Amino acid sequence: MLSLNVLRRSQLSPLRRHIINARSAAYHLSPLSLGQSLRLSNLRFETTSTKGKTQAAPQPPPPPPRKLAYPERLCVYHAGTARGTFLACLKLSTLFIFVFFGFVVTPAYYNEGGLSLTVLRTTLAAIVPMVFVAYATSPFVAFIHLRLPPFARQSEDMLRRFVKSIPPQTELDITTMSFIAKPRTSKVMLSELKPVNRRFGIVNLARDTTAENATREWYRFRAVGNFNVQMNTAPRVPWAWDNIMTIITKQQT
Repeated sequence: MLSLNVLRRSQLSPLRRHIINARSAAYHLSPLSLGQSLRLSNLRFETTSTKGKTQAAPQPPPPPPRKLAYPERLCVYHAGTARGTFLACLKLSTLFIFVFFGFVVTPAYYNEGGLSLTVLRTTLAAIVPMVFVAYATSPFVAFIHLRLPPFARQSEDMLRRFVKSIPPQTELDITTMSFIAKPRTSKVMLSELKPVNRRFGIVNLARDTTAENATREWYRFRAVGNFNVQMNTAPRVPWAWDNIMTIITKQQT
């Protein structure tokens, strides 16, 4: 019996140790108190809200681009809407007269009586107005645009400084009217223009177009070399063309 009791105690001792260890582990893993739970939840909430604010913070908008006072192509000369409209209508009218007398009236008289003085008169009535209008109005300049560098577009003071000492390589876009009153733009360097007196005073500015015409195909119109610049009605900077014209005159001398 004694040996049996000793054997039972030896078997029960490991079991008691496992039970004690399990109780101690359960004690250490017991839930936190109410105060500790509140503190832990508040800490988690603050951390989460801080991360959310950091991620959702809007980026500052980029600064708006600086608005310049003048465009890259500034109109420094305008011949006037009324004058341009009148010349366009005149060109088209003479074109219609040429078509009517040259292809309707003249063939009708020729078929009726052959070659006669009347046929000669109707032929001249078709050709003379068209040639005269083309000769007198082809140099007419409707617009002149000045190509500005970035610094000259910032303010009127900077523009006045640029125009006062404008370099000879400055580019001008001179717009004339073709034979059918279509706008035709010629890109001209300031150094190419020279004051002249041609066609009974109709042409007052000219340039040499020999090199440009040599590189053009035979079927293209020849480059415009004669210009007629009259009274300026530019709305924004009418003084700019006066200064440019003064510099062109000084280039000749």
